[in-house]
Amino acid sequence: MRNVRAPDIAPGAEESTVETQLPSGTVTFLFTDIEGSTRMAHSLGDEYRTVLHDHRRLLRAVLGRSAGAELLTEGDSFFVAFADAATAISAAVETLRALAAHPWPFRPGWREPCMPRLRIGMHTGPAIPSGGEYATHVVHRAARVRDAAHGGQILCSQATYEAARRTGRLPTDIKTEDLGLHRLRGFDDPERLLQVTVADLEVDFPPPRTEDRRGHNLPAYADFVGREAEVRHLRWLIGRNRLVLATGPSGVGKTRVAVEMAERASGDFHGGVWYAALASGDEGASLCRALGVRPDPFRSSLETALDTLRHRRALLVLDDARPEHGELVRRLLAECREVRLLLVSRAPLGLSGEVVWAVPAMADGDAVRLLERRAAQARGGHPVEGVAPVARRLGGLPLALELAAARLRVVSPSALAERLDADLLGVLDGPERVWSRALDASYEVLPGGAVELLHALAAKPDPVDVDAVERLLGRRDPSVLDALAALVDASLVDVRYTGTTALYRLSDPVRAYASSRGGDEPPCTGGQAPATGADLPPPPHLAAHDFTVRPGGPQLCAMSGLTPETDPAPLSAFRARWMRHCHAHRPRLWARERRGPQETAPLTPS
Repeated sequence: MRNVRAPDIAPGAEESTVETQLPSGTVTFLFTDIEGSTRMAHSLGDEYRTVLHDHRRLLRAVLGRSAGAELLTEGDSFFVAFADAATAISAAVETLRALAAHPWPFRPGWREPCMPRLRIGMHTGPAIPSGGEYATHVVHRAARVRDAAHGGQILCSQATYEAARRTGRLPTDIKTEDLGLHRLRGFDDPERLLQVTVADLEVDFPPPRTEDRRGHNLPAYADFVGREAEVRHLRWLIGRNRLVLATGPSGVGKTRVAVEMAERASGDFHGGVWYAALASGDEGASLCRALGVRPDPFRSSLETALDTLRHRRALLVLDDARPEHGELVRRLLAECREVRLLLVSRAPLGLSGEVVWAVPAMADGDAVRLLERRAAQARGGHPVEGVAPVARRLGGLPLALELAAARLRVVSPSALAERLDADLLGVLDGPERVWSRALDASYEVLPGGAVELLHALAAKPDPVDVDAVERLLGRRDPSVLDALAALVDASLVDVRYTGTTALYRLSDPVRAYASSRGGDEPPCTGGQAPATGADLPPPPHLAAHDFTVRPGGPQLCAMSGLTPETDPAPLSAFRARWMRHCHAHRPRLWARERRGPQETAPLTPS
């Protein structure tokens, strides 16, 4: 029998009174310590003694009920031996529950009460006590399992879990999550770690703190096809600038390009490459999760993240960045001088020093390869040939190509190309409006002038320069340039530079979407009514055709669905409606031009 007494640092603090025989044979060792104890002691001052004393008292109360042999208490850590693995796991869970139920100090300005965040690690193996202690590598492995845990987390080795499972005494509410193989500090062979979870305790933690922990948390994708020039250019930009924005609408592949570049550049940043999605709302919490750190009670999550990054040479990829994240970006740049920021956004944020790179559509060859690969995957690995005509109709937009690949499971490439000619938006959307929903977010925030211009460009399939844009809108003033800049910033319009001239056009998928929104009324700005289809000159490839519709005639009224009594200018309304219809059936109109009107069946607006 051995009575092991732990040292005490506070007057009147109770000592260990657990008297037991040290277990021998197969023993489960449990280690604990408090995460962030140094900051806690600094923040609490003299009150830290009381917190540490309460923490010890609660742990010893649980140990007294669990027949654990307390071998060592040093500072804020405990070292306990159990004869039974299931009992050890149950004691770990009850320890965290006891801490969670205790009323801990709380002061104004703190995020939460000052509850000690206990890290608990367990390992099971053969051990025989000698002279009141254990001299075995099993003890050291258990300590390293504890070192891999985060505050509030319970980790155990596979040996501990298997020993507990064999007893059949593990409570049914206690579950485990396999975290995979990890190399513990000081050990060459990998150890499978499991996280012990229960419904009433925290379960979401960063990856274990082990030797093989990756220097990034980038999302893993199945594969990456093409876009080598884009990746190289983006890496060149981030190597020369601290703040780079990769912009574009949903579906252009900006996140995939950003992640691929970040992974290839990981060797350039010894402080790591980290990906954070900012859509959750709590910027600091998102950064802490990305960095694998836990915020403490005494400061905001953002302060914790900034402190972690302050002296690191790191790359942060911030996805879904918006104007409201401007202050976060400014603080990162000001307080973390070695950090580079790559923001993924639908549009520029207007921040000082930002370098805006509009992610282009895929090159023709890359688009064909992506469609071939995705179509083969959709068909169980069987190659699909002849997809180039389909890829050409989709403007090199990855999301559109992915959606088309799913359609190739049931139709041939030639049949799909015909369906795209007839109803491109319907093929891409399906019943869930997949393509339209991807563009809705960019469309809904466009200013009124940009919406007006988008609809005008939807009726103009050929590239146009700035002068042609001004003619489309029927005016020559700065508002035209503002509207064009808004479309360029939103990456809804393709830009091609030829010498000193820039040409603008919509890709076919964006054109189809814009045409479907053609009935939307753009907001009026500056007291000027928005232009309508009646104010737009017909495109050259339509102007030469006479559709035998006369102003005010009964045929016009019947085809437009309007009557003179309900609309004083049926020609204007019909012309706008007719232009939208002409775009929807543009391939048939081109065929009409090639064969001549006498060889083509008449068209009727839908």
